[in-house]
Parts: sequence; structure tokens; C-alpha cells
Amino acid sequence: MRKTILILGASSFVGSNLLESLKDEYRVVGTYYQTPIDIPGVLSLPCDVLRREAVQNLVGLVKPDLIIYAVGLSSLTDCQQNPKLADALNTSGVINSTMASDRYGSKFVLLSSAYVMSGENQIFKEGDAPFPNTNYGGTFSASEFYVQKSCLNYFILRCPVLYGRSYNPFELNWFEMIERTLSLDKSLYADDSVVTGFLDIKILAKYLKAAIDSNLTNRLIQVSSSDYMTRYEFAQLYTQIFHRSTDLIVKSNWAFPLNENQARMNKAQDKYYYQMSTINAEDFIGHRLPSIEESLQFTKVRLS
Repeated sequence: MRKTILILGASSFVGSNLLESLKDEYRVVGTYYQTPIDIPGVLSLPCDVLRREAVQNLVGLVKPDLIIYAVGLSSLTDCQQNPKLADALNTSGVINSTMASDRYGSKFVLLSSAYVMSGENQIFKEGDAPFPNTNYGGTFSASEFYVQKSCLNYFILRCPVLYGRSYNPFELNWFEMIERTLSLDKSLYADDSVVTGFLDIKILAKYLKAAIDSNLTNRLIQVSSSDYMTRYEFAQLYTQIFHRSTDLIVKSNWAFPLNENQARMNKAQDKYYYQMSTINAEDFIGHRLPSIEESLQFTKVRLS
């Protein structure tokens, strides 16, 4: 019998792409808040994850084997400007969802972020204590801690910057902005101060399937590209692979949204690093994780 997967936040960039990737192998149900989704073969239901009773009722109705939490405020700047909303969506919604997963015996899956790290120039391991320097990272650090301490059946995938096309036609994500801007032969201003991994969302979906099928339980695993770069370097690499003009890429520095404590201590840096060790992920998967160039080559093939 096929497993039933409930994706909370299926209208988000991550949620919609995972829904599309998983729907052929599993029975998938997706939820939305204000933006309905219409993907053939998928049941879509409204749900506000901040209403505990609504989440409980939904999980009791669907009775999923797994619950994937893809809700959240994903912009670092938006989380800085709206800390209460960020905490509600990235942390409180997680708590409501894990309580429902425990009650009905579902496995809870949290997709966390490399931004739980401090931004220092080091390779971060799963066992290292998070010291987030942004509100965004702080909300996911709190969610990771809660899930690991309180949830009976879970796994966490800590992810790098994920990219690809969205299913929401009304709002372009940053990768789609690269595509649109360069296709119009316009200059693209790209940050050169934040170093991260980059991974095609469909590659993450493959590793998520492996974790589901192998019954990964009560573990946190870091999944990332095998190398790291800034968005400026990523955009340059994009132009080489997709045959656009490299001259259109203009180096800039992002006004990085440090959280209040870091800003008060004047912890601003010239570069911020969010580099994760992927040894455990490679042992689990059985092969090396792709480089950013390999990820982009994969993206080119699947989009063409």
C-alpha cells in the first residue's frame, strides 16, 4: 500500500515542488492558506497551521504516514522586519503540527536551514550547537530543538539555499528573477557577501524520497551541495551553463539582516559563511552529493 504524505504549505515554493515530485509514488495531500493549488491527482485542502485544533482535525481526517512541514516565512529580510510572524510560522506552526503527528502516529519531517549557523568561516557539523545570527535562523534553530526534544517520530533535513521554479505565477523567486532578468539582457545585481551551498529543489526531493523509503527515524541530516559560493558567483556560473552574458552580472553586497543581539554587539562581517558537513548524508545516501555546477547542469537538463 502506498504511504500517505501530508504536505503542510503545499502552495509554497518548496511545498509545491515536493508535491509534484512525490505525487506519483505516494498518496499526497497538500494544504494551503490563501493560495489554492491545482495539481492533477492531488487533493488540496485549506489549513491554518497557527490554529492547533484545525491542524489536529486535518491530520485526524487524512491520517498520513508522514507530515512534511513546508510552511514558513522564508525571506531573511522579511523575518527581520516581521519577527512575530516569523516565529509564528517557522516555530509555533511546527509545534502545532508535531503535536498532531504524535497524536495520530505520523512521522514528522522538518526541512530546516543552514542559517541556524553563526556565519563563521567553518564547516558546520550536525552535532555543533547552533548560534544563529538572523531571526530566520533563530526560528529554525528553535524548531529543530523542539522537534528533537519533544517529537516521538521525526527526521530533519537541514538544507542549503534551494532553487528552482515556483508553481505560484504571481510572485517570482530569486532563481526566476535570474532567468527573467538575464533573458531580457538586463543587468543583475547579486550579493557577494554570503557564502552558502545551492541545491536544485528536485535533487532535494530525491534525497527526501530516500529518507522516506529507508524509514529514517529520529535523526538530523545535513543535505547540501558539495561546495559553496555567493549568489554573485552562482549567477556567474549560471551564465556559463545557460549561455548568457557574464557581463550582465554586477557584484553587490547585501545589507545582511543580523538579529538584534548580533547587531547590538556590532558583529557585522565582510563575509558570512553557511557551510555544512555532508559526510553523514553521503554515508546515508551512498554517494557523493553534487557540486553547484553539477546541480545547475541537472537544472538545465530538466528545464529544457
